[in-house]
Amino acid sequence: MNIRKAPKGSAGFSLVELVVAVAVILVITAIAIPGAMATLRAYRLAGSTRAVAHQLSLARLRAETDFTNAQLVIDTTVVPNTYTVQVWDKATATFQAEGGTQFLSQSISFGFGAATTAAGGQNPMQQTVQTVFNSRGIPIDGAGAANLNDVIYLADDQGNAYAVSVTVGGHTRVWRYNGGGWDQQ
Repeated sequence: MNIRKAPKGSAGFSLVELVVAVAVILVITAIAIPGAMATLRAYRLAGSTRAVAHQLSLARLRAETDFTNAQLVIDTTVVPNTYTVQVWDKATATFQAEGGTQFLSQSISFGFGAATTAAGGQNPMQQTVQTVFNSRGIPIDGAGAANLNDVIYLADDQGNAYAVSVTVGGHTRVWRYNGGGWDQQ
């Protein structure tokens, strides 16, 4: 049995080779981190927007199935960046919270961000803090008339903005601000 030995000097990587490899990895990481952070912010904003849209749809569904009124209420003051679905309780003649308080993702808030125009045909641009649905799932105003002006705006700490609007039929639409206008998602 003949075992060959490796020639001297080729037993592994040299210190210079290891330093160069680590330096290359650090440079690639430094270049990739800002892009990864921007992607994470975009996913958080889009995810929070979809969550609000789903809760609006849930409020509409609760109004229709219970043949009552239901609403989505956002809080911008007491517990900022939270929202709840509330259903009208006929026995107490008040809205009762259902499902607990929902929170927006970290660094996401209710607001316009860099948006300068209204989304979803809203006029004028304003933050909706309460969207009420009647027993047929139609968004209504305080007088009980159909309301086409409800839009909830969300933004991240970089100024990116999304919006959720409600059609006359009660369907939710998600919008993304592109710097000059809104694109439906």
